[in-house]
Amino acid sequence: MGSEQSVNNYNTYFVDASDYDDYSNADPTSYFRNISLRLFAAEPRRMLGEHAKFKELCLENDDPEAHFIEGILQYFIHKEKHTGLFHLCQSATANYENSVYLYGLLRLAKGNYITGKRYLDRLQWKEKLSTSDHFWERIKYSLREIPVPMKRAYYINMVNLQPRTNCHPDNMAVVCKNCYYFKRLEKFVEFATN
Repeated sequence: MGSEQSVNNYNTYFVDASDYDDYSNADPTSYFRNISLRLFAAEPRRMLGEHAKFKELCLENDDPEAHFIEGILQYFIHKEKHTGLFHLCQSATANYENSVYLYGLLRLAKGNYITGKRYLDRLQWKEKLSTSDHFWERIKYSLREIPVPMKRAYYINMVNLQPRTNCHPDNMAVVCKNCYYFKRLEKFVEFATN
């Protein structure tokens, strides 16, 4: 009953306060800018309701994942294309790779080929194509519960990107500088169509 291991033993071991970081001068800006929102990036709709205030705090402090989430919500849910692209651009500028990929893809889809290609090239697909495939899978996962409407302009811009040479027409796994952007946009168009 008098065991030192007893639940009722209130003789606890006290640790010197200097062993812990001092949080009295914690900077909330740094906290909300650097907090991981990976869970919400995978499920952006969760930020619409109960976590909206938290998202706003992160946006106020320029968290790249928060801008990615807000970009998806604005572009696809609220149909505010300009605002959505602004947030995705903010996130991509901060090198959040999901945004780099999605922003580049949306710029291609909207016919801004130079900007779209420049952003997709930042992911160094020429050195390692699997990187692009990885980010495409992550984007599809983030958009799985969000309606992605098929726009006629997406299809037209995809056709405009179709290579004139017959380099790798039917093999999505093999790409070159002539067909990479077309095949990436083709995947997005197929996703939006389904």
